[in-house]
Amino acid sequence: MPFSTSEAYQTIVIRITGKFLGSLEGQAFKETIEELKEAGKTHVVIDLSKADFMDSSGIGALIGAFTSMKKVDGDVKLAGMQERIKNLFLLTRLLGPVFEEYDTVEEAAASMR
Repeated sequence: MPFSTSEAYQTIVIRITGKFLGSLEGQAFKETIEELKEAGKTHVVIDLSKADFMDSSGIGALIGAFTSMKKVDGDVKLAGMQERIKNLFLLTRLLGPVFEEYDTVEEAAASMR
């Protein structure tokens, strides 16, 4: 599985590594988000520092997580984006209007306090 979950800086950190293809990992990712919501853990940082590829369905999975958490007054922030992935988010105009991006997980978590 190209993502893992941990708790750090009083928030949940989901680390994505390698290729994140929503068509393959999307369902497991969605289930993880739902489990977090049910546990009351609604502030999430997606660490993309080790992700080197994401397709449109992977972006869709992140948008789904963002929407799901916002419905329960939570939030999803992005951290450590590689240039290639950052360009994809800029091209789709999701960076800024939808997602906030930070250099580090710690900075993203601090923005939610």
